[in-house]
Amino acid sequence: MKAIIKNVPGIALMAWVILSTVSCSGLLEEDLVSARTTDNHYVDEQGYDDLVKSAYSPLREIHKLRALTLLGTDVFTQQGDPLLGGLFGLNEYSAQALNPQDGNSGVYWLFLYTSIARTNTAIDRAPGVTMNEDTKKIRVSEVKFLRALYYFYLVQQFGDIPLVLNEITEVVTSAERMPEEQVYAQIISDLEEAIPVLPPSQADYGRVTKGAAQHLLAKVYLTRGYRDFAGSDDFAKAASLAAEVINSDQYQLLDTFGEVFRQGNEENNEIVFAVQYSANTVLNGDGNDAHAIFGQGVDGLIGMDRSSTYNRQQPHYVPTRYLASLYDTDMDTRYDVTFLRVFYATVAQGNVNVGDTVLFFPKWGEPWTSERMAAVDYTVVNYDEYYMNIAKQNQFPPIWKFFEAGLPYGDDKGTRDLFVFRLAETHLIAAEAYLKVGNGIKALEHINAVRRRAGASGMKDAMELSSVTIDDILDERARELCGEEPRWTELKRTGKLIERVKLYNERASEANTIEDFHLLRPIPLSQIERSSNTVPQNLGY
Repeated sequence: MKAIIKNVPGIALMAWVILSTVSCSGLLEEDLVSARTTDNHYVDEQGYDDLVKSAYSPLREIHKLRALTLLGTDVFTQQGDPLLGGLFGLNEYSAQALNPQDGNSGVYWLFLYTSIARTNTAIDRAPGVTMNEDTKKIRVSEVKFLRALYYFYLVQQFGDIPLVLNEITEVVTSAERMPEEQVYAQIISDLEEAIPVLPPSQADYGRVTKGAAQHLLAKVYLTRGYRDFAGSDDFAKAASLAAEVINSDQYQLLDTFGEVFRQGNEENNEIVFAVQYSANTVLNGDGNDAHAIFGQGVDGLIGMDRSSTYNRQQPHYVPTRYLASLYDTDMDTRYDVTFLRVFYATVAQGNVNVGDTVLFFPKWGEPWTSERMAAVDYTVVNYDEYYMNIAKQNQFPPIWKFFEAGLPYGDDKGTRDLFVFRLAETHLIAAEAYLKVGNGIKALEHINAVRRRAGASGMKDAMELSSVTIDDILDERARELCGEEPRWTELKRTGKLIERVKLYNERASEANTIEDFHLLRPIPLSQIERSSNTVPQNLGY
């Protein structure tokens, strides 16, 4: 879906959504239709397709709201030695940063309910649209997938939430939080209705397919399977659905991990669902910023400037030392694809010439001695110094698999697609589901499929595990999917969030403020204040 943002008449909404005036052509370019109204435009195939595409467009912004899904986990933190203080961020579960008035929770809530409003409008208006009925059914199924996805994101973060299923055509000032169990049931219903209708592939790349819906439903069942309202066969259903995607012949693991992330190869056979961006930066809004948010800026170092060579690095999400330590640097090819360990001068400055080494990170298990570091004229940052050595600008090896060449001045407005689901994760969903039903052999089969692909030449057999635990699966997800998966919800699902944060996130561990109530986020105060009825807050806030 090479999407282009445009203005169309909006839908009046209140309380948990805002007046929506922005839609997305998605998939195909559109002409300006500002003179039209919702009543005369969403009545034929072109108009209805515009409406459906408008439900896709929020995917871009939603997947850039990573604070709630990455920070405060075992594999992402923030910069600074925790012994020096400053432990008052979201990463540390500080009440100053995580409360009913915090922007992260409020914006996430608002974007998702605004997006859900678009899906509800598309579903409700479908009966009155004149177009090919088979095509219409597919479009409605796409939108049901999107509604399910948006509600899945919300319910994992907030628990009991308002469950709005129809277009809002008049002012609504009340909001009732529905039990999580009911929200999950609706998500499952939407996906089960969509799967039989959705085609295995679509002519417009980026539209929802059967495989994408099956993958999502597998993850929904897997997540519900841990809950006290789980169905007795949720894990079995998750395993079966993941296996259907894997065995569908629509997708395949690429030969190497590096090939998955090769620039220009975004539309590859491993991708099950992705957020699309345009190659035209003018039409791309704020763009995809994945290449620019997992590193520390180097333009302050001698011999370095801000350029397209290294992208615009911003330490919004700092990979923990634990993440680096998960990789066997001799066997696992993902280590050198995931991290950048050496920076070369981009400008001549002082005694530094273009191309000289400026910054170097030894492999995490092979630290340099102080004598060896003193013998070179560039900065060397050992594993135990990552993001905590002020004298070395709190440097750390950035995540590099999202690098995008050719952006002016390393701009953060990237054009590469953002992967939401890919087949490697489908295998790991299957591994976890089979583990939960007691089928260790099948669990090993799926986790080892991912590990073998990652193995260096001659080391693939050595990469295979002989037994598997839930911690093995979480570690494998981190190696394979860091920066892609919503890590916070993965840890929450498996009951490992508090344990792993205290073990592996130094700043959060030192703060020691994470508690059981942090398994839910605060309901935004704006929602509570705008509601005419009493909307209960999550405990602890």
